[in-house]
Formats: sequence, C-alpha cells, structure tokens
Amino acid sequence: MKLLDSFRIVWRNLWRMKLRTALTSVGVMIGTAAIVSMIALSLGLKENAVKSLENFGNLMELDVQPAFYIQEEDRMIPEDERKKLNMAAIQELKAIPGVEAVMPIKRLHGGTKLKVGRREGYVELVGVDVKESAAYRKNEIEKGEYLSGSPQEIVVSYYVPREMRDVEKEKREARMRNAGNSPPENFPPPRMGRGGGGEEGPAPFDIVGKAATIVLTREYMIDDELKLEKKDVRVRVVGQLEKSDNWRYGNVAYAPLSLIKEMNDWLNRDRGDQSGEGSSRRTRDREQDEFVFDELTVKVESREMVESVVADLKKKGFEVWSPARELEQINKFFFVIQLILGGIAAISLLVASIGIVNTMIMSILERTKEIGIMKVIGATVYNIRWLFLMESGFIGLIGGLTGLGLAWGAVSLVNYFGKAGGMMDGFMMGGGGGEMSNLAVIPTWLALFAIGFAFVIGLLAGIFPAIRASRLSALQAIRSD
Repeated sequence: MKLLDSFRIVWRNLWRMKLRTALTSVGVMIGTAAIVSMIALSLGLKENAVKSLENFGNLMELDVQPAFYIQEEDRMIPEDERKKLNMAAIQELKAIPGVEAVMPIKRLHGGTKLKVGRREGYVELVGVDVKESAAYRKNEIEKGEYLSGSPQEIVVSYYVPREMRDVEKEKREARMRNAGNSPPENFPPPRMGRGGGGEEGPAPFDIVGKAATIVLTREYMIDDELKLEKKDVRVRVVGQLEKSDNWRYGNVAYAPLSLIKEMNDWLNRDRGDQSGEGSSRRTRDREQDEFVFDELTVKVESREMVESVVADLKKKGFEVWSPARELEQINKFFFVIQLILGGIAAISLLVASIGIVNTMIMSILERTKEIGIMKVIGATVYNIRWLFLMESGFIGLIGGLTGLGLAWGAVSLVNYFGKAGGMMDGFMMGGGGGEMSNLAVIPTWLALFAIGFAFVIGLLAGIFPAIRASRLSALQAIRSD
C-alpha cells in the first residue's frame, strides 16, 4: 500500500465519521489548551521576574569581593588568608571558564563635584581599566565615544547632566523671592533627584565634548581646628552612557585608573606630607606594586554559564554579589510551578486518550468487514496497524491544533486584561520602572511541543486498537454482519 493511498483512506474514514472525530478531538483540544495556557502563564511570570531582577544589575555581570566567612566550616577567614583584589586576582579570574572579561574598579573616596560652565553637581567617580571596561561600556555609549586611555578623560552616565544645577541662577532667583518679587513666569519647578521620587527633567545642556572641572575637597586638622582644602582637576567629557533602569548607574562618571589613583593620593595624603616629595614618590612606587582595587566586576559569556562561574569563584575564595544569584531560585520555583500546572492539565489529556481508545475500538467493530476485505486483497498486518495508528494520531493532531488556537486566544485575553487592569505593576521588584512583558507568552518551542505531544498522545491511544484490528481473521471478518 502506497503512503499516499493510506493517507487518503485515513482522511476518508475521519471525514465519514466527522461528528465522532470532532467530539473525540475535543478532549485533546481542552487538554492541549490547558497545558499550553498554564505553561505560558508560568513562562510569562518567570520572564517578568527575570526582567525585574535586571533592574538591580546586569545578570551577566558579577561583583567580586574577597570572602570573609566560610559557611561550611562556620568560621571567619583571617585577614592574612583573604584574597586580595590585585593584578594576580585578575589573572586568576580570567582563567575561569566562561569569564569573558574582568574589570577592576577603584572608587574615589571623598566628596566630588563636577563643574561644566556655570552648572555643577555631585557625582560618584569610578576608576576603571580602560581596555577591560571597553567590553562592558563601549556598546552603551549614547553620545560621544568611550575612554581612549588619556588620563584626563571621563565618561558620564545618562543622569549626570540632568542633575547638574545652575547655582548662580538659583541664587539670583532666591534673592528675588526674598526681596518680595515674584519669579519669572517660565521659572521651572525644582527637579527632584532619582532618589527623590520625582521624574527626571530634560537635560539642561549637552556636556559631551566640553571641558569640565572636578572639584576635590579634603579635611585636615590644625591645632584641633578643622580645615578644608580644595583642588581643581581639569578633565574633558568625551562620552555619555545611554539611559538605564539599573539603580546602580546613577550619577556616575567613569575615569581611567591613573586619574583616580592620583586623586585618592591627594585626598588621603596628610598636609605635612607635601614636603617629603622623595618619600611620597617611593610610597607611590610601592603602592603601585601592591595596588588593591575596591572591587572586580566579572563579565560572563552567557546567562547559562553564570551559575558555574559563581561556583568557581566561591571555590577560589571570592564572594560574589549579583542578581543572578537569585536567578537559580527563580528557575527552581517556576520549574516546580510548571510541573504542577502541567500535571493538572495533563489529566484532561489522559481522559482524552481514553476517549480516543474508545472511538477506535468502536471503529473496528463498525469496519470489521472492511478490514477483512483489505486483508483478502493483500493488505499486510503492518498496513492495518499503520492505518489505525494514523487515524488515532490525526485525531490527536486535530485536537492539538485547535487546542493551540484556543490557548492563543486565552493568552491574548489574559495579556489584554492584565495590561488594562494594571496587573503588570504588581510584578515589578525594586521599582525599576522598566516596561514589563506580557503576563503569558507562548514561545515557538511550546507551540511545536504541544502539537507534537497531542499527536503522540493520539498514536499511543491507537496502539491497542491497531493491534486488535490487525489480529482479526480475514474469513471471520468477511462473514461478520
């Protein structure tokens, strides 16, 4: 029997019993729709949870610190045994499989003000290795370019120009108000910072490509009297990062490590040390060899390798902070949810498979003489089994396709009412403010799996009726009424 002929016979038999076929496939349809809808809901919730987690930081970036405590041994690590975040540690981390880059970070320990023209604002200065940090920040530049290696360059975050104020203008307007005069009609309301709960205002001006001044302030005591000393460092703003919902990228300016070292040396140097130039030079040379960074940021090649990289870092004596540490718990939680929801929905498929078995057995009883004639004219046992298996498989396939369509409609309704009713806001963690995805999603693999699974259910349900049909005696089948 040719394959095309067998498909024609199967289709003719299904169409001849179209009402029975439709009613039998309803069970598969309901089961498929239930499984797809519930798994789609859990996948959507998981995706939203992961996106919310990304508001706390890039999931593929790990902040590395020396481990202070060994939980398995319940003991603190002595200071002389702790890892040091130096150049040797960077080389050790680069050797870990899955690590794409390691960015050393040195922060400026002191108050820092950035001035551009008449505008000024406080920023957090972060020193980075220009070559290593390019793997992290080069593709995040919105304006200008990234650091080229010049010691007097900085790159600012998106929010730095939006938080700078025209101090002289504010003083003039304050004097006008104190004098009883009303401010101009176009006087803008004060902008609140990112932590103040207000919305960001428009950038007052473009600072990329402009000369700027970093104002450092240090404190020292003379005769028990507190003194303040300031120092101006001339820099140039060469680039600005794109907007990010990550709360860690606030008013930050990135500068080469050499510039941050120089500033930290000035801030930490006692006022009397300025005379000992030879001693200071020797001290700086020694510190260059023993330089310890504040933290190391490790970039992982892919999200799938994060867990293995974290495990390797801990084995080497480092402590890791990253939102990705919560990702493992999220994956486990939603995996259990998917199993529970899928198991509940699978019960309806079990009932549907019983219905297919019943339909096929009834079909054998109705077509006994037809089976006998097919055997007499040369149909083999394999041909008979193949026909009945394909009939049951196509019943499952019809139910799977209609069930997938029903699930797609249900998911569309859930997403529509979820957005209209503001349900998406309930899945935000940490107030990141990012736009959330749909409540439920049907990825391609889930749709293909549902169709294939429904077809397989139909085939399995047809095994017993197919074997029974193939064992019928040709003579008895022909003589039956």
